[in-house]
Amino acid sequence: MCANPMEIVVMSGEVLAIYTRAPHEAEPSAKSSVTLEAGLGIVGDRNHGGNPDDQVTLVDADVIDAVNEATGWALSPAQTRRNIVTRGIDLNQWETGRFRVGGALLEGVELCEPCAHLGAMLQTDERSAADIVQALTHKGGLRARVLTGSDVAVGDRVDAAD
Repeated sequence: MCANPMEIVVMSGEVLAIYTRAPHEAEPSAKSSVTLEAGLGIVGDRNHGGNPDDQVTLVDADVIDAVNEATGWALSPAQTRRNIVTRGIDLNQWETGRFRVGGALLEGVELCEPCAHLGAMLQTDERSAADIVQALTHKGGLRARVLTGSDVAVGDRVDAAD
């Protein structure tokens, strides 16, 4: 139930972009589709088969747009170095819940808070590393584990698990 009866709750969104990084690869690589494997993560990503709480990371493009509007910056969702970029859905609601991305079932583990390394990578003359970390705190995305694997593609739905 909404705290504000006039508030509209969006129950589904979509996959806007997908990125993977190979080991030692500096820049994320855009993909039109990937395979998510249960208990392992994204096939071909540097975190595949590693830490079970860091199998997939997601970020909401709407949140990055809001950060840009508030700060005057021009961050792209790809710069957050998350795997799956969504639009139209509040990812924070699944911090400890289950949700679907395409045919895959994921479980949120924790918010993907920005780290000093990300801040350092995104700092410029106009914004410090600390500014980046502060602006993205509680807005940096979500870490999730894959419970049921599936192929996932740009344009797939993101919604609550049944």
